[in-house]
Formats: sequence, structure tokens, C-alpha cells
Amino acid sequence: MTRKITNKPGKYSGSGQGKEERINLEVEVGADQITGIKPLDKYAPDSLNDSAFKKMAQKILDHQSVDVDVVSGASETSRGIIEGVKEALGKADVDLNALKENSAQTSSTAKKTIDVDVAVVGAGAAGAAAALAARQHGASVALLEKTISPLGAGTFAGGMFAADSQQQKDQDKVVSKRWLYEEYMDASQGYMNSLLVRRIIDESGKTVDWLNENGAIMKLVDAGTGGSFDHIGMPATLHGYQEGGTKAITKLIEQFKSVGGQMYFGFAGKKLLTNSEGKVVGLVAQGDDQELQVNAKKVIITTGGFGGNPEMRKQYLGDVSTQGQVLQNTGDGLNMAWNAGTAHHINGSTHYFWQTFSDQDVADLVKLIGPNWMALTGLANFPNLRVNNRGQRYASESHVLDFAVHGAELSEQPQQTEFVIWDQAALNKIKTGGTAAIEDHYGKWKDHNQFYMEFNFPTDTDDAIKREHEKMDFSSLLTKLESTNVVFIGKTIEELAEQMGVDKDNLQKSVDQYNEAKQKGEDDLFFSDTKRMVPVEEGPFYAVKFIARNLGTLGGATIDEKMHALNPAGEPVPNLYVAGADASGMYGKAYVDFEGGTLGFAYISGRLAGIDAAEMAKVDK
Repeated sequence: MTRKITNKPGKYSGSGQGKEERINLEVEVGADQITGIKPLDKYAPDSLNDSAFKKMAQKILDHQSVDVDVVSGASETSRGIIEGVKEALGKADVDLNALKENSAQTSSTAKKTIDVDVAVVGAGAAGAAAALAARQHGASVALLEKTISPLGAGTFAGGMFAADSQQQKDQDKVVSKRWLYEEYMDASQGYMNSLLVRRIIDESGKTVDWLNENGAIMKLVDAGTGGSFDHIGMPATLHGYQEGGTKAITKLIEQFKSVGGQMYFGFAGKKLLTNSEGKVVGLVAQGDDQELQVNAKKVIITTGGFGGNPEMRKQYLGDVSTQGQVLQNTGDGLNMAWNAGTAHHINGSTHYFWQTFSDQDVADLVKLIGPNWMALTGLANFPNLRVNNRGQRYASESHVLDFAVHGAELSEQPQQTEFVIWDQAALNKIKTGGTAAIEDHYGKWKDHNQFYMEFNFPTDTDDAIKREHEKMDFSSLLTKLESTNVVFIGKTIEELAEQMGVDKDNLQKSVDQYNEAKQKGEDDLFFSDTKRMVPVEEGPFYAVKFIARNLGTLGGATIDEKMHALNPAGEPVPNLYVAGADASGMYGKAYVDFEGGTLGFAYISGRLAGIDAAEMAKVDK
């Protein structure tokens, strides 16, 4: 029998802190249960916030409890919703103990079993490609994803590489496969599976063409159009998303469903099932209120690595590593594969790429200036002096826009932290002539527009040209942010060092050496291009603190060139495949230095795994 939870039935408002803003909601309370939860904010239909709110509201109503798990991929939004519901229940004087007792009477977990030829765990770029390719090759397929909507690294990437897509052939821009192979070799210094690398390169053009045929629209763009100044003039490898990564992967999943594929959002893979002979025969996945057993002839793991798992990062990468960009990538698939006999293969490969701010720093910036905080990232786009948290100049500034290289350099500094130094004279140039007065990055494309979408936002060279010529008063913006742990200002270098908390002698030495190199036209320390250096001479002086940006981990499970998972003896783990960021063999310690490498491997390896799994499942019949 249910207990009464309140003497004040009715509708009550509440609010909680979401990722970047407050979440406002209304809770309807009956005498013995919560009867409704609705948002007071407007969300775009089917957006992540819309889906997360619906999912969390339904969880709370189904469980009659605020003690529910957050939605994977929307944890901060979920916690904000819980906070808001708690506030509303407090206004209604709800007896939470009575609510808990009522909840215990209704709690249950259902179990379901399905049978398919191929099961794919993880619905990012690799998983969506694997599932669709397997289904198109005649297999019955189930695709499982622990989040409520597509949210892997492939959703915010800019595009993928290829050597010989139809677009490259049509535009006479086919890229030498030898050049691509040597780029991988140079990045890995030999720590790569050469057979795998060659196959991925060979299949790259076919995969781009296949993706376009199936709705993930990509267009060939020039190297360097995304802001990587150092890549200008390199072969055009990048096929950029034309509608953004989220829409591309969503379209692949819709195509998969339209041809009979089974999609299960909200189900996290927990363990692989094996028979007495050690062969993988399926998996168990867990939803909110349902356990799903998938009996499958073949299983493909594509769960995106472990960048969002601090314990695994510490175990495999060391004491200091910034969190991965995709928090829900917590190594689930790798642990499943390892437990089934797949060989561990982690050589420290992490996709460090450019720089960023910590979550706490972003929150502090947002409180003061709202979305305008994004303008600060523009101050990292030039070869200004950079020092670590000891005040030491630590690398050549000439390739700070070679995002992979600079990201790797920054990751090796104490606390993976750097300060970008500006003086007043340089900021005055921007105030009167825009950032192009420091360095023109996009003028090359003045009459040759390039467009694609990264982070689901347009990267448009016409817009970029306008933007870099817009006058901007960074001095005023930085002054507003002086109270944060991001911006530091000093009338002298000594005062700046004190504000930054770095050794004043080291900072002065770094400034002097940098300025001297600029003046004499030769950098004896790190051999920077002195023509591009930005002097640090006129006070006041400004420092902006950044940390390394970790897009995620790369590798963990040993595979062969057919994406078969391999055991420590080098033999295939029967019926198991691994693709995308969970798979080792494409990289050494560093990310490859051309555009579209990681997304390319995800889509190509996923597609190939799906094809092989489907064809081998036919043999098993």
C-alpha cells in the first residue's frame, strides 16, 4: 500500500544548474506520487537537451524517485534536472522517505533476449558504419549505444581523410598513398601495424564515396581551411562534413534502421558471452529498467576508448592527463574485449589536439561574460611566446597551429598547462586592424570559398576572412576577466609573473630570449620562424592560461588488418572485432599530422569490420 507523500498536492516550479545555464521546470505532485514533470525552458525538438529532459523526467516518474542514474552523455543536464525536481518537491513539502518506500514497491528490472547475426556495441562513427555495412551485406544486425542519441567523437569532428575518393579524382587531387603511408610512419616512428595502415589507406576513397551515398555528406576541402596554418599547401586529404557530424551519424543510423537494422539507444554493453570453446557468442547490455541479452554470431566493439575514465587514464597514461572530450567514453568496450581474451595494446597514444580551458575555468568565464568567452580562444592562434607553469619557454611557437604537434608538446609540460603572452602593442594592432594585423590566415581563399562543419558549427573561409579583419578590443575583454584563474595582467614582466604564479626570473629570461631571437632574426633555442614572432615589449602585459585538449584515447585492443580482435598469441579471438578508437595499430604515441586521420580510421575500420562480420556470419550459417 502506498503512503501519502504530501498534504499540498499541486504544481511547483524548480530549477537546477545545467552545463552552461539554469534548467527551469515544473513538477506536478499528487497525494501519493509525482504525476508530471515538464520543462519551462524551450528546447529544439530532438536536441540533446530535449532528449535528456524527456529521458530524465520519465526515469523519475517511472521510479517515483530522484535517486536515478544520470543520462549518459548528458550528465550535467541530468544533475540539473534532479536538482530542480528536488527544489520543487521541497516546496511541496514532500516526505522523501515516504516517496522512497513507494518507489521500492514499484521497482523491477525486465529481461529481454534477441538473436542476430551481428551485434555492434557503440553507435559513433565506427559503430554506425559497421552496423550499416553489415546490414547491407545481408546480416541481421543490432546496434547498441549507451547514450540516448549519437554523441561520440565522430559527432563533433570536421571530416575524414581519403587518398582517392571520386571527388579527388574529379578534381585531379588524388593524394599519393606513399605520402600518406610515410606520414603515418613519421608520426608513429614504426610503432604501427603496417598491414592495417596500408589497408585503411587503400579503402579510404571507397569509404568516403560510400558515406556520401548513404547520407553522411562530405566535401573535399583544401588543407588548412580549418585554421591549421601550417597545413596550407599540403595535399587535400580532408572531406569535410557539410551538415555536421551529429547529422551525418544520425543519417547513417536512420539508413540502418530503414533497411531493417535494430537500434537500441540507452543500452550499455556490460560483458561478452562466450561458449565452452572460448568463442564469443553475444553480449549482455543494460538499460535503465531492462537487461538485454544479444545472442550473435559476430560482435563488433566500437566504444571510443577511455578518455572519459580518470582511473583508466591514470593507470595507462600516467598521473597527469586532461580528461577526454567525450566523457561517456569510459573504456566499456575495451574491458569487454580484454576480458574475452583480446591482447592489451596501449602505447600511450592520446589524441591531444590544440589547447582548451578546464571545465571550471569555462564556468567562471561564462559567469562574467556569457558566450563571449569563446573569443579568448582566438588569442591562442598566433606564434606568441608560450611558457609553462614554471615560466619557461618550452617549444617553437611557429607550429602552434599544427594542432596535433602543439597539443602533444603541451601534454608534456607540467600539469599540461601553458600561458600565452601578449603585450599591449600587439593588442592595439588587433584593435585597429583585426587579428589579420598580426597574421593573415585565410586570405588565400578570398575568391575560393571553402566550407565544412566542425563541432557542428560552420567553418567557412568567407566568414573567417571577415572575422580576422574585424576590429576587436581584447584589452577591455581581458580586463573584465582578470578575476578568473585564466587571465593575468601585469604592468611589468615581474608583476605579470607574480599574478601568474610562476618564477619571475624564468619568465623574464623567456621574454628576453624570445625578443632577442625576433630582433636578430634567428632563434638559437627552438629554431622558430622569427618573421612570425610577436614581440613582448610594451606593457601592460597579458597572459592567458590554457591546458592540453584531449579529444580521446587511441587504441587498447590488438587487431589485424581485418579488424579481428587478436589474443596475446596473435590469433583471432573467435567472432570478435574491434574498430575505431578502441583498436590499436594505426598510431604510435602521436596523432598523425594530416587532416581527417582519426575520423577516417573510425569510418573505414567500422565499415570493413561490418562487411567482414556479415560475410563470415553467412559462412557460419
